[in-house]
Amino acid sequence: MASKFAVNTLVLATSLITIQATAQVLPVAKVTDPSARVLQRQNMPVLEQIGTEARRLHFAYPFYFSQALDIDEPRQKLLTQGSIHFDNFNGQTVLAITGNYYISYSAAAMNHNQRARRTYEDVVLPLLKIEVAHLDRSVACDAFAFEIAHHVRGTAMKVRTEGPENLTMVIPRLVAERLVKATDLDSSQGALLESEVFLDGEPLTLWLSGEDAPADVRDHYLARHQRHKAKPQDETSQTSQTYEPGTLVSAKLIPQSELAAKIREGGNVHRDVSPVELQKLQTRYATEIQKLTTDLSGLAHFVDYAPPTFISFRDGAYLQLSVNTELEQLAGSSQYRLAALAFDSHVSHLLRPVAKSFHGDPQFQGVNFSTTIHGPGQSTPESVEFVVPFTALVCYERYDCTGQELINRSVVLINGERAELKLMQAEADPQTKP
Repeated sequence: MASKFAVNTLVLATSLITIQATAQVLPVAKVTDPSARVLQRQNMPVLEQIGTEARRLHFAYPFYFSQALDIDEPRQKLLTQGSIHFDNFNGQTVLAITGNYYISYSAAAMNHNQRARRTYEDVVLPLLKIEVAHLDRSVACDAFAFEIAHHVRGTAMKVRTEGPENLTMVIPRLVAERLVKATDLDSSQGALLESEVFLDGEPLTLWLSGEDAPADVRDHYLARHQRHKAKPQDETSQTSQTYEPGTLVSAKLIPQSELAAKIREGGNVHRDVSPVELQKLQTRYATEIQKLTTDLSGLAHFVDYAPPTFISFRDGAYLQLSVNTELEQLAGSSQYRLAALAFDSHVSHLLRPVAKSFHGDPQFQGVNFSTTIHGPGQSTPESVEFVVPFTALVCYERYDCTGQELINRSVVLINGERAELKLMQAEADPQTKP
């Protein structure tokens, strides 16, 4: 029989674990938005799980979950921790984390993008992975939000200074799920460009390599923010600008490369897509196709009995790449959800490598990514084709288009029938229909 001392010790240890888990979570009474307060109360066990996992993270420098930002560490140590909470941000329900990261960057050694990137990699991404892993799809949350303060050292009038700098990120839920699963730089970068990032309140094109984002990418990203902030009267007055469904910015604001211009001009030229001409393309691009299949063999999962070949589609020549897509947890999923998951988890990772293989003014109209979807509980595989013209492929490669924008500019065939595919809607609802 356990001693009274042992029982009391166990109770104390359990209590300490519970206190430590909740220390990172904001108490329900402190959540100011009424609807967010309801979510906080309903999902407290999940938030405590997130807090427990977050406590186990090892940050390069001290990090505190705190509502009060831009304060020095001695004062921070005296304050009660706790900042994981639901909130409302510009009409969206977000799961928010605020806190202070006590790293001090040198303004002379690191520019604004490099500082933001380091804080994102050190703090935001590890916390985001925990949130995505624990927050069930049934919870009505639109995005994950972070506001993290770090410090910057510099000089002013030959006097050394040090002050706070705040990184704010709002990452849509489905984008966050792609981001935490990304295994390559291009996929991570694309997801970040579909998020909102601010540094001290100013929009920032967070770039994951080098010193800063290319100028044309920055211009397009800022144009998207201007589009989001445009007043209704401003939008109605801009009658010359049209916005297709699912896009974030007018096509007129998308920077155009020389290659994209050539491809667009070539779209009006009549094409000979006879079997003889298709075979000529096969011969002409044999070297590029061989290199592509070799380089992407592990990522693409090419179908052995269906090598890349040129086909005719809508009076144009398209390179058809036949691949297999393996998905998990497909029970009850509609064909639209399967198509969306296949695109986000597999096909989207092939787009940029394929685009880079044909930069020399290609003499065909695009690429047909034809995939057969397999998974548990599936009696018959689904066949999905993403017929992507080069205009859309180049736009996506240069981060000027999101995945949805590329879909809008392409043709999607599900089991041979054309379908309208809205990625976020299809992935969110297993039974979704167009």
